[in-house]
Amino acid sequence: MSSVFRLVRDEGGAVPVVVFEDSTTPGFVPLWEEVGVYDALYNSDGRRARDVSRTLAYGLDRVMSEPGLNRLVPASASMGEALRFLENVNRGCVIHGSAEIQTR
Repeated sequence: MSSVFRLVRDEGGAVPVVVFEDSTTPGFVPLWEEVGVYDALYNSDGRRARDVSRTLAYGLDRVMSEPGLNRLVPASASMGEALRFLENVNRGCVIHGSAEIQTR
């Protein structure tokens, strides 16, 4: 089962509009815990994207600069996938800073 990170915004309609969504394998949990982004990715429901973007940027910097973190990536996945996901989520949070986070 994949992990989904979604940003929604209330634009006056009956249902909030999804302005960003991405998903990845839950196998990256040890990596997310090590670089300090686990709570931002999994326990941030209802918070604003701008509230977690700094944490995500810091974690992204660590993933890109610490080659030893490869040991935390499961054999069925790749560091490239982890980077892609974290970069996309961070970019989404910066662009849509006032959007509300939904995770599952």
